[in-house]
Amino acid sequence: MRLCVVSGTFHPEPGGPPTFLYRLLPELIQRGHSIHVVTYGERDAPTDYPYAVTRISRRQPIPFRLIQMSLTILRVARDSDAIFISDYGLPVAVVNLILRKPTLLKNVGDFAWEFSTRHDWIPRGQTIDEFQIVPHSPRVNFLRAVQRWYTAAAATVIAPSQYSASLVTGWGIDSNRVRVIYNALDPMPNLSSHDQARRDLNINFPLILTVARLAPWKNVDKVIRAMMRVREKFPEARLIIIGDGPEHSNLQSLISTLQLGDAVTLLGAQPSHVVHRYLRAADVFVLFSTYEGLPHTVLEAMQAETPVVVSDAGGNLEVVENGISGWVVNKNDEAGLAAGIADVIAHPESAAARAKAASSSLDRFSWNHLVDGYDHALQELIA
Repeated sequence: MRLCVVSGTFHPEPGGPPTFLYRLLPELIQRGHSIHVVTYGERDAPTDYPYAVTRISRRQPIPFRLIQMSLTILRVARDSDAIFISDYGLPVAVVNLILRKPTLLKNVGDFAWEFSTRHDWIPRGQTIDEFQIVPHSPRVNFLRAVQRWYTAAAATVIAPSQYSASLVTGWGIDSNRVRVIYNALDPMPNLSSHDQARRDLNINFPLILTVARLAPWKNVDKVIRAMMRVREKFPEARLIIIGDGPEHSNLQSLISTLQLGDAVTLLGAQPSHVVHRYLRAADVFVLFSTYEGLPHTVLEAMQAETPVVVSDAGGNLEVVENGISGWVVNKNDEAGLAAGIADVIAHPESAAARAKAASSSLDRFSWNHLVDGYDHALQELIA
């Protein structure tokens, strides 16, 4: 099958969508598909891919680059059997009013909610679930209408979790057109033991680890506040936060206000090999978001056999089974979060048993399952 793949970002840029495509597309070629990627980027970007890549420069004014993107999609998709949209649905939906090509859209969340949160168009702290049901301003309603329109224009919508699929069907999209394909987990490189990792990183205290984008819905501020309670029982415990984002300065101020400078460290974004070392060295991994499509960092922590404490939000519940493979806490319960963390530290043997059970429950997140799912969905488009 000849595929036009459209994405707003692509390798070697960081982030989930470019990394996902870079890993997936060679697998699809092995299944007999031919691929042409249309994306943004500059001429000095890599070109040594086993498929064609056309990049539209971001240095142009927005109207010009949108026009060039649309014209490029029109040219490439005209000679394709189908269009695969990774994270950039609107231009394709417009162009496809002319082409009428079958399209597959990967939807990973609610763009209207994320955009409105970043630009303070909705009350701070409004969760993605609340966003689906409360009244909104005209500009937010316009964003939601655009999102519904370009999602409905796709023949098939791929969601990375049952929770994400429920969001899409909540927009009025026919459930028969929505398929759940879980994201895949790359094999983790051979790591040293937990004790050796701690020695390598000079860690001699109970280590709580969070790896997340520092966005409002990640609730990292609540993890920091929970440390006040954790330190009452374990004064030597420390929290290390890996990641960056718009909340960085607010979180740094919170750490100072709570006088937790000796207990909480914002480590910033780190390469994957550093993240893996900290995952192996940690006593407990925490992700306390109000929204998760499918939490990749939790999967990596489970793979590293690190006990996990997560909120009961979104896709977390499809990954962690409370009391079996980890701890699940109400996303509004800071005291419950602190209690869960303290329970892991106080009972390392039972925590290790849950972590072992978690690491053996990851088969459904394999690349074979994912590629089979996408290949089948693409074949169905033109059947």
